Amino acid sequence: MKKEDLEGVWKDIGMPSGFAYAKSLRTVKTCVGSEWCRFGTQDSTQMGKDLERALWAMYSPHKVKLAVSGCPRNCAEAGIKDVGVIGVDSGWELYVGGNGGIKTEVAQFLVKVKTAEEVMEYSGAFLQLYREEGWYLERTVHYIGRVGLDHVKKKILEDAEARKALWERLQFALDGEPDPWFESAQASVDVRQFTPLAV
Repeated sequence: MKKEDLEGVWKDIGMPSGFAYAKSLRTVKTCVGSEWCRFGTQDSTQMGKDLERALWAMYSPHKVKLAVSGCPRNCAEAGIKDVGVIGVDSGWELYVGGNGGIKTEVAQFLVKVKTAEEVMEYSGAFLQLYREEGWYLERTVHYIGRVGLDHVKKKILEDAEARKALWERLQFALDGEPDPWFESAQASVDVRQFTPLAV
């Protein structure tokens, strides 16, 4: 099937096709979370939608996969994604540098946060750091292997100003991208303002 045909299928059902063919963000995988599962501790589906909308059209050195699980049972396989978010009773755990490909790599624990806003900021800061320092065709697992997790933690966890600056640079880079969930005629400029959106 040709790329044009695949895009036509998505258009026929009224959904964006995503950037499945680019060095960019892929569709964020989620489990059903606290809204639909008796084990869920956090609303993983909303978090996944918020992350996908905030990071839409983000180009990077290589493809980037995210997943959000609503509890430590980790049904969305967040532990093998470039950025994995796992809901716990008191908030969210963030993992980075996973890879579910031919050679599976388990993501490394980055930080535990309490709020959805912190998930966005810390995840975005990590992704921007990777965008700025990663080599072309270098996945996050290899980037972290090259620079070390301590380097990543120093830039994101130990320096709040640097973290916020990374997050702001990512928002600036994505400012003006059209929101894929609106017809292009209705939204010539992105109005997300990079805050979590309710759908």
